[in-house]
Amino acid sequence: MLDAATVAQQLLRNFNPKRSGDICLVLEPHWFVNDFDGSKVASTQGSPWRYDTYVPIMFAGWNISAKTINRQVETVDIAPTLALLLGTKLPSGSVGKPLTEAMSNLN
Repeated sequence: MLDAATVAQQLLRNFNPKRSGDICLVLEPHWFVNDFDGSKVASTQGSPWRYDTYVPIMFAGWNISAKTINRQVETVDIAPTLALLLGTKLPSGSVGKPLTEAMSNLN
């Protein structure tokens, strides 16, 4: 179980003042509400629990061989990785780190 400080940090990472609501509902781990005022919800995202923070990332294409990366990566790593694969400059404001493993076959 995460401590209160970690939960608060995870919630702040998910907050965006332009799109987030005034109230953030945090359910107990592994709880799921699929009915919000009559609207059925099939999935959720953004909870602070570790199982809900994993996102599979896959790159496929010419000259990219199959690999498994056994280290922590984040979704913000996708944009700089794609930029380097395409030979363009990194996106402005990018905070991710390129996944160099995806580029090991490139010259």
